[in-house]
Amino acid sequence: MIVIVPEKRRDGKSSFLTLVSYLTLREDVRLAEPVSPDAPVMCMSRSKEAIFDRLVDYIDRSQNAVTQTPVKEFADGRSQVLSGNVACETNCFSLDTASAEMNMVAAQNTRCIDPVYHFILSWPEQDNPVDADIFDCARSALHALGMKEHQFVTAIHRDTDHVHCHVAVNRINPVSYRAANLYNDIDTLHKVCRLLEIKYDYTPENGAWVNENGDVVRNKNDVKSIPRKARQLEYHSDKESLYSYAVNECRERIGEILGSGEASWETLHAELIRAGLDMRVKGEGLAIYSRHDENVTPIKASNLHPDLTRQCLEKWLGDFEPSPEVVNNFDEDGVYLGSNYPQEFVYDARAHVRDQGARSERRLARAVAREDLDARYKAYKNAWVRPKMPDTDSGVQFRALSNRYAWKKEQVRYVFDDPLIRKLIYRTLELERQKEFEMLRDKVKAEKTQFYSRPENRRLSYWQWVERQAAAQDQAAISRLRGRAYKLKQKQRTPGLSENAIVCAVADDIATVNIDGFESRVNRDGVIQYLQDGHVVIQDSGERIEIADPYREDGIHISDAMLIAEEKSGEKLVFSGDGRFVNSACDVVQWFNEGGSNPLPLTDPQQRVKAGYERPEPSSEQPVFTHRIMDEETYLASLKREDAAATDDRNKPEPGKNTYRPG
Repeated sequence: MIVIVPEKRRDGKSSFLTLVSYLTLREDVRLAEPVSPDAPVMCMSRSKEAIFDRLVDYIDRSQNAVTQTPVKEFADGRSQVLSGNVACETNCFSLDTASAEMNMVAAQNTRCIDPVYHFILSWPEQDNPVDADIFDCARSALHALGMKEHQFVTAIHRDTDHVHCHVAVNRINPVSYRAANLYNDIDTLHKVCRLLEIKYDYTPENGAWVNENGDVVRNKNDVKSIPRKARQLEYHSDKESLYSYAVNECRERIGEILGSGEASWETLHAELIRAGLDMRVKGEGLAIYSRHDENVTPIKASNLHPDLTRQCLEKWLGDFEPSPEVVNNFDEDGVYLGSNYPQEFVYDARAHVRDQGARSERRLARAVAREDLDARYKAYKNAWVRPKMPDTDSGVQFRALSNRYAWKKEQVRYVFDDPLIRKLIYRTLELERQKEFEMLRDKVKAEKTQFYSRPENRRLSYWQWVERQAAAQDQAAISRLRGRAYKLKQKQRTPGLSENAIVCAVADDIATVNIDGFESRVNRDGVIQYLQDGHVVIQDSGERIEIADPYREDGIHISDAMLIAEEKSGEKLVFSGDGRFVNSACDVVQWFNEGGSNPLPLTDPQQRVKAGYERPEPSSEQPVFTHRIMDEETYLASLKREDAAATDDRNKPEPGKNTYRPG
């Protein structure tokens, strides 16, 4: 289990209403659905007025309201409700009145600036706890925080890869009206998670309150997790942060340098220069910068490796030495000859998280394509003009209504002479006029709302516009949808078609390939499906081209999938599946290559041999015998040397685990 306490608003205006609505009202958008330019997904409004209207719809039992089914009630005032497909528990009167009840209790304490408290409990993907256990875990966490009697709403979300629950609680005690003290709350929640893992036998997490023996004690974690800001950057913008880049490229080798006992400022700088990074003094410590983009926010050097601290390194290596000057050598024609400090990689802030592991040239090309996609949406957004509703003669109708009642009043003047009766009838006519006026105004407003709610009369949001471009076979848009599905990791994604597939490189995205006899469609997660007679036959998700029935008509669908594979980058192309499929695919390769100009770029050596690309290298598995004669004394000495070497290997420091720390 892990615990997350989301950051709150800094103005102290967190809302119980918006939080409870987010917990209980979930939008069911299936990523496996095909995109359609005529039916973009319209998200529910999150404004307070719209949320209030939806709650009123439920109270009135409107057909548009989210259905709520009572599940169980308890003697202590708790109740469990199924709101749509979300299981909820609260100790308020109901989910619909929970936010109002919390606001009324919070109003009794005038000193607490922000009474809203929200935390998340999440379980690993391999764990699937039942609702009753999740609710018990949430109550245990509230009890540990000292808010056992406080008003709360717990909602379980199972629409992601990791089952998790949100807990919204009022910090103000409903009896004493005192605010709960949340000092060290995250540490308290971590300790509760460790205890709950032992109680329910959940998969243990490497948290702050567990050691290598499984005891719930304070654990010192040398390697810190990714900072929240960097994680948010990667989640919301799908861009690789400087932290992730530096950790992936340098952490292991920095640990090896520090653990070797031969570290120096020059060797550390040389390793960072290799990755296009620079270590500089910042304040009283050290920070890691990008050598090629000064606008990138630096990271603490200790986040890259726990031993990269100024205090620690200066005790061992002496005073800090700045990064050496990098000299690049060129010949007379400007051809690069080398450098005194070679550089292999460069951090590019435009690179995306899903592209990690792809070649730098393709990562850069995809980043440029997505920048162009964003620029096209910005141009569409700036050029979009809201359509004007056709004239409905509403002004004429209002004037006709006023004239009709004016004529009725004039008739009263001539028919009745008694001023009291005339005044009474005037009041009655005015009431009827106002009633018809309100009905006509509501009718005009409904027509206006209906007109502007049509998709063609609303400016598309970014993702709606991207889905429309993907439906038009735009490669950058398809890649963008796959990046969104990669970061969301939701269970609603398109399920796998088959285990038999052609495996390609990381984020190897292409547009739809036109194949005779096939129809194609793009789903909301960017998966391209090729159909015959309404059935999905081939499915391209970027990294995998899956084939539903590879043995049909002597492997005709395998050759169709190869038509898609030959359009990809060629960095990686491997047949994956059962042995029969791999053998069949290798047999088809030779026939497939005869009809094309370029051979299929298989990358697996054994499969290349099966496909007829290369001949197997002769190898002998017979043992090689030597004629060296060794006496007993020499033999025993060799055993001692081997035992000493094995002992040295066992005691060798490992980066991030038993890293050597200078004294």
